[in-house]
Amino acid sequence: MEAETRYARSGDVHIAYRVFGDGPRDIILVPGTVSHVELYWELPINEYLLKRLTAFARVIVFDKRGQGLSDRVAEQSLEERVRDVLAVMDAAGSNRATVYGWSEGGQMSLMLAATHPERVSGLVLYGSYASMKAGPWVVSRKNFDRFLKALEAHWGEGILVHLNAPSRIEDKAFMKWFGRLERAVASPSSILALVRANYEIDVSDVLPSIAVRTLILHRKGDSTVRVEAGQYLADNIPQAKYIELPGDDHLLQAMDQHVLDMLIDKIEQFVTGRHQSKRVPPAAAGAESGSPDDAIAELERYREILASGDDARGLAGLVARAEGVVAASRGSWSESEAQFLKAAETFRRLGMVWQEAQTFQSWGHALLAGANRRAAVEKLDTAIEIYRRNGADKSRIESVKGDLARANGSNGASRVPTGTRKAPDAMFRREGDYWTLSWNGNVVRLKDAKGLHYIAYLLANPGRQVLACELAATGSASGNQPAPIEPGATAANLGDAGALIDAKARGQYRRRATELREDLAEAVRLNDAGRAARIRSEIEFLRDQIASAVGLNGRSRKAASHSERARLMVTKAIKAAIAKVRARDASIGRYLATSIKTGNCCNYDPDSAPPISWQL
Repeated sequence: MEAETRYARSGDVHIAYRVFGDGPRDIILVPGTVSHVELYWELPINEYLLKRLTAFARVIVFDKRGQGLSDRVAEQSLEERVRDVLAVMDAAGSNRATVYGWSEGGQMSLMLAATHPERVSGLVLYGSYASMKAGPWVVSRKNFDRFLKALEAHWGEGILVHLNAPSRIEDKAFMKWFGRLERAVASPSSILALVRANYEIDVSDVLPSIAVRTLILHRKGDSTVRVEAGQYLADNIPQAKYIELPGDDHLLQAMDQHVLDMLIDKIEQFVTGRHQSKRVPPAAAGAESGSPDDAIAELERYREILASGDDARGLAGLVARAEGVVAASRGSWSESEAQFLKAAETFRRLGMVWQEAQTFQSWGHALLAGANRRAAVEKLDTAIEIYRRNGADKSRIESVKGDLARANGSNGASRVPTGTRKAPDAMFRREGDYWTLSWNGNVVRLKDAKGLHYIAYLLANPGRQVLACELAATGSASGNQPAPIEPGATAANLGDAGALIDAKARGQYRRRATELREDLAEAVRLNDAGRAARIRSEIEFLRDQIASAVGLNGRSRKAASHSERARLMVTKAIKAAIAKVRARDASIGRYLATSIKTGNCCNYDPDSAPPISWQL
């Protein structure tokens, strides 16, 4: 999801924040131990959380002082952090908001609700606690010191996954992503300073004074913050509502889809007052099993939901998936394919990645029943890729692997275990005006295109972050090889798209700002607080617009700068090339799409063992 990163000033400290959506009510998210307003929200499960929340609210996220894109500072007292939250709310134009804090962020949220109840319309806590040193959740000094040593020794390696989500330790892709997040969030010294400060905080005394509506969520078997800590909050906050969720991992990103949906449903109901009892269950037995009888029963249930007027989220995808199973049972393969594709696209658009993967698994079941083993294997492979790409737990992947084993066993073939397979034959070579692509025995020939040059360059530099400007310099070359480009080379200046705001518009903005200041003075004189707040918000908007359009020495900033044009050009070319590859061979195209990332920095991350040796 797109949202500009901005900065709020809290004293002398700049706090990075972003605002997503434009819903009728505000939610501000107060993060736990780690926060990064850009990288953190790239993980698909976090994107999914944002999409769900922005369906009913405007969502404000920020980086705590000393972390992510906020200023690095030594002082990190609880009072200062509370002021940071208020500064972000002011900068985002939020007078009151539901405050949703998780883990360590719960203490900040509790103090904010106790000291500034006029700014808090509701308080939601997940996996939170009042103190590490006081009961009922006590971390002894000895255990805390042992934790600090492990944190310092292994920061940047995904150490928080070991501590907060043991079930995900074997998930190499998830561990790699979380290690990258840790490195981006803070240095080892910075994170140690934060954790030491947290150990001394105790907000137990303020709990009885909290007068705002409060919802407390905690996992029953939380392996990091014991469930008694959540129960203690509920017992000591007047009128607090307490809900336990199933599971053991503390980390929100380690939740199974149905548990995450359960958590978000409770938040939505708390914030909006709407009950979500008619939400379609995230796991549909008939669709997953491929059973026509179960699928028909599901279709009847879904139609009843539609008839009741409840347009549950993702219902269209569930209907299409069940229709695909039923059509396949009749031997209507064209209709079945159309329905499965519709279901997969619906879930992809909504960010419901588990449902998307389950759709391909159901499709594989249906094709196996129709004795189309090759197509079934392709669909099941796709399900595994989606699960791996989005950090699914091991049980989901093993379930599909079991289907694959049955698929390969249906014709006597044996499948080499994933962990011991040979690196696939891989070629990505230009030969005159054509390129030859080879992957797992499949061969594709494509006419020369700039995007293919970019892809070849990335394949030649696995794991390296390559600037789009550097890729743009590769261009096309005569002969049989891509243009030889030295690492770090950049394309010639690509120009810009002119001033962000022209002189006439800037003049109009300034005149409007002058008028608003006069209106503001009148509103203040008449003690009209609501009107004054609206005027201040508009003045701030105009000021930001003017400031964003003016650079050093008053020069106009240009839109679509050289680097931005390079990003757009390279991204468009790579995606177009991958689309052409996918049209000729789905497996090669799918592999390139999932292993190549585009943006200001592009990279090829094969994430395979053994590594693939490309013939270029």
